[in-house]
Amino acid sequence: MKKYRIDLPAKAVENLELEKNTSLVLMVDNKTLTIRPSRTVEMLPQIMMRWYLIPAVLAAVIFFCLSWSNHHWVISLTGNWSIGFASLYLGTFSGVVAFATAFIRQKRHRSGPAMELHWRNLPTLLIAFGTILAISIMIVFWLAEKMFAGASFDIYTSTLFVFLFVTAITYGMLNLAMTISEAIITNSMMIMIIGGMLFSMLTNSNRDWWHYNFSYLGTQQNATYWRFNITLIFSALLMATLVDYLFFNLQKKYPDRGVKVLRILLYAEAACLGGIGCFPNDPQYHVLHDRISMWLVYIMILIIGLLRWLMPGLSRQFLKISYIIGGIMALDWLVFKATSYLSLTAFELLEFGLSFSWLLLLFQNLEYLARIGDQIFPVRIEKNDDYQ
Repeated sequence: MKKYRIDLPAKAVENLELEKNTSLVLMVDNKTLTIRPSRTVEMLPQIMMRWYLIPAVLAAVIFFCLSWSNHHWVISLTGNWSIGFASLYLGTFSGVVAFATAFIRQKRHRSGPAMELHWRNLPTLLIAFGTILAISIMIVFWLAEKMFAGASFDIYTSTLFVFLFVTAITYGMLNLAMTISEAIITNSMMIMIIGGMLFSMLTNSNRDWWHYNFSYLGTQQNATYWRFNITLIFSALLMATLVDYLFFNLQKKYPDRGVKVLRILLYAEAACLGGIGCFPNDPQYHVLHDRISMWLVYIMILIIGLLRWLMPGLSRQFLKISYIIGGIMALDWLVFKATSYLSLTAFELLEFGLSFSWLLLLFQNLEYLARIGDQIFPVRIEKNDDYQ
């Protein structure tokens, strides 16, 4: 049988942090070769059972004791004192503490994906992921209320439900901390923006909000305005964290001044996104809100126009898509200003959809550029004449 030899670069082997004489396996899938340690299970995040069971037991005991002392023998699924109420507060607290603990452990032991992040990113990630977690729990129990209206359980069954919910939440946040990456932060930002806005639309007090404008969701005329504004603010924090994460590696490979300018412009874009949430379209902030919204569009069009020179290495296909999106955004603005064809709501939704889609594409391309050279290595395959 003919055999071939594959020469691996030393840096690629060092990145795997393998022990001496560790055996490797080669997988062939769709004309692609993948080399990995044969004991792959050991390379996966090792989450001890006590890390999530102990917090869950403590949460269940707290819930049981408080329910018993306040004579809550029958507890509803949702409401002021309910399974949903306990899961929201105890689960979010347990999940955030678990994430912080796992993050700090990785930084102190100098191992795991958290090593690629800075200490200054931790508060932002805790706030952002904690908010995503809390909103997700609220959505789950909001749906549960619609599906199981009036459901209630005895104190023991309710305590078991709280234990199971807190266990799942804590495990999920531990796993998130031990597998965090640029892609996860990007996806989290996408989930937060889309999920938060859809939730705001579904739960707002006025079903005819779209007759006014998109920004109506964040005004005090809407009873759930805070959900919309918090979504924007913490999405901006996630975006700033993602920019910091990506450009830490990008500026090592592309030390050009243009890359620094792009970083500043993306920080400005994140600041505008957060500013829209901090200054909703209420009468006292109306002018400032409109200015910040337009700055968001202007900065994005400026980035698209200068992207070829600011960020070397981007593909022609992405640049073409960027110019098309930038042209549509500019045309949308001209049609809105010059004619009465588009309503304010339609204009805002189009601009938001286009800008958000383009930002996701940009971050995916920047993530690819950041990984080139560190995670992709050239190899050489040679025929080994020692075997026949």
